[in-house]
Amino acid sequence: MPTTPTRRRLSPAEREAQIAEAAVAVARAEGLAAVTLRGVAAAIGVAPSLVAHYRPVMEDLVGDTFRSVASTEVAEVRRIVHEQTGPVRRLATLLACIADPARDDVAALWADAWSLGRTNTALAGAARDVMDGWQALATEVVRDGVDTGVMRTDDPDAVGRLLFALVDATNGYALVDYLDRRTREDLVRTTIAHAVGVDPVALSAAGPPTAGA
Repeated sequence: MPTTPTRRRLSPAEREAQIAEAAVAVARAEGLAAVTLRGVAAAIGVAPSLVAHYRPVMEDLVGDTFRSVASTEVAEVRRIVHEQTGPVRRLATLLACIADPARDDVAALWADAWSLGRTNTALAGAARDVMDGWQALATEVVRDGVDTGVMRTDDPDAVGRLLFALVDATNGYALVDYLDRRTREDLVRTTIAHAVGVDPVALSAAGPPTAGA
């Protein structure tokens, strides 16, 4: 008579990694609000009490989940941007990466983070930290453009802040289907082009690199 194979007992480190991976999968599929004890437990196929044993504070798990997804994206885009030659090309590539439809799921998580972060201090801290990373990348590219004489602005930091204020606004528009994608992307590109004194056409030269490429 065939016997059912015994499940291998996971070590604490393996179980914590499993919970973290499940939380990311749930967030990407259903949003940060779905990262709950029951939601994560169901994704793994265990009792909610087991998840609670390893992650007793769900607010922290939500914050860690967002930080993992969002900081991974920043690192990935930074790599893609730095593979390009010249500040204008790098800025064009940064805008193309941000606008890439393959990243729409992460853009939706940002909207979740801004909203849920009102009552979740761990999530709010993660959002602030990762936004600092995005703005540092944009500022670095613009400052390099100013230093090499191909961009003009007295305040590269302000351009970085402007860029992501526009990105967050247009991502919000996308959630309710306000304006079409091309109009939203043109709004970001032309505003930033004018802010650094370059032709908007130059910032549309880069194709949208696929997420994970």
